[in-house]
Amino acid sequence: MQHLYARRLTGMLAVAGVLLAIGVGPAQAGGVHQGDPISAAFPDIDVPAGGTAVDPLGPSLWSTGPTKLTGAKVTYHLSGVAGVRLTPGDGGGECVKPSPRRVICSDPRVLSFEGETIELYLPVVVKAARTAKVGDTGKVTITFSAKGVAPITGISQVHIVDGRERLPVTGPTAGLIGGIGLLLLGAGGAGVLAARRRRAHFIA
Repeated sequence: MQHLYARRLTGMLAVAGVLLAIGVGPAQAGGVHQGDPISAAFPDIDVPAGGTAVDPLGPSLWSTGPTKLTGAKVTYHLSGVAGVRLTPGDGGGECVKPSPRRVICSDPRVLSFEGETIELYLPVVVKAARTAKVGDTGKVTITFSAKGVAPITGISQVHIVDGRERLPVTGPTAGLIGGIGLLLLGAGGAGVLAARRRRAHFIA
């Protein structure tokens, strides 16, 4: 029983550390959808006018325990902003692009979870034309589906920025936040190692 409580505590600390780290970055969580057996989070993203977003856009997926899925698919639909387009990313899937604002990616592999998180699953690249208006915000409706699992849909916000590098958080507050985040991440990592849990993986 003690090991069970310790595993739950360290798991919560790891999640708290990740959320804290995300909180001081430019992209915020666009929504978390709890499901059984799969849950998903949909991040927001910044894209510079006339450029490409630094990171691709895709859902983060996790399970409550060992799970194997087939027929996994992620659908993206962009709306509400001009001058932005989506292109398939390098995520190991097979993608089709019915329009500049819509991408559908499927996974021919078996998706296998063992209680860990997959970040940016079957992602897309977000690009903005020079004509895109700084300050505009659009949305990407993302749907994850697989055989035997109810589809999960969420929305990620797409913010058009001017491309200038954002100033980092500095000073005593930043030091305190960073220190707490490192402690939480360290404690969570130690618990994960102690539990000997493996990451989610794919089976060809």
